[in-house]
Amino acid sequence: MEKLYREYFIIIIFVNQNKDDGMGKALLVIDMQNGFKHESSEAIVDNIVKLVKTFDGKVIFTLFVDVPNSMFETELNWPKFQSEKAQRLFKELEPIADGKLKVKHNGYTVLTDELRGIFKENNIDTVYLSGVYTDVCVVKTAMDLFDEGFKTKVVANACASLHGDNNHKYAIDSLKHIIGKGNVI
Repeated sequence: MEKLYREYFIIIIFVNQNKDDGMGKALLVIDMQNGFKHESSEAIVDNIVKLVKTFDGKVIFTLFVDVPNSMFETELNWPKFQSEKAQRLFKELEPIADGKLKVKHNGYTVLTDELRGIFKENNIDTVYLSGVYTDVCVVKTAMDLFDEGFKTKVVANACASLHGDNNHKYAIDSLKHIIGKGNVI
């Protein structure tokens, strides 16, 4: 019952927020890619599908792409995302991602110059975050957006950490302090 209530609550929030302020909003679906496929990321797919279907703003899927000789490869010995297979979206998300914007990034933040341009072009001032890893890309992106003056919202039940549920919970708790308690929904 609590899960159903939270999902209903999120849909109502998306329908009612930013109706008449003249500004736009975006939903970022962060890095839901084959290389990050794990039981924790698979567990949020249904919530992300519902968000994308009910969101009344611009929906953007971000894709992590590693490049040869990056810090991920040289310092972390992690060249996994140089593979096209690892870079592809979850098959379950492909139907709802069809026709939506896809923005590639090759660092922890997804806030690239390309994404900034999309936000400017579409008069976006509010950005909702979903996807993986809560404790890495979601936190880093939330902080970067906040620092640049965007109203930043994190949809907690549409985020996950492959580092474990405790890391997800700690990241959500930290985000309540970083971007404001009312901005973690």
